[in-house]
Amino acid sequence: MSLFERSGTTATDHYDILARWRCCDLIRLRPADLFDAWLLAEADASLALAAWTSASSAGKGDAHAAYVAALDREAHAAAVLEQRVDAGRWMEPRYAAYLPRAAA
Repeated sequence: MSLFERSGTTATDHYDILARWRCCDLIRLRPADLFDAWLLAEADASLALAAWTSASSAGKGDAHAAYVAALDREAHAAAVLEQRVDAGRWMEPRYAAYLPRAAA
C-alpha cells in the first residue's frame, strides 16, 4: 500500500486533487497581466543578449550569466502563462464536476 492509498484513494488521485487546487489558484491571475510579464521578460532577455554581445572580454562572463538568468525568467514567465491558459479550460462548464467545491 502506498503512502496515500487508503480506502480506494491512490497517490495518483492525491496528485490530481493538488493539480485541481493549483488550477484554481492560477485562475485568479489575469492572462493579460501574465502576458505583459512574459513580454517584459522577453525584452529583458533581448537586452541582456545585446549587452553580452557588446561586452568587453573581461565582462563577457558576467554578461553571459545575466543573459542566462534573463532567459530563465523568460522561460518561467512563459510557463506560468501557459499553465494559466490551460487552467482556464478547467473553468468551462463541462469540467465543473471536477473542480473542488468551497466549504459551505
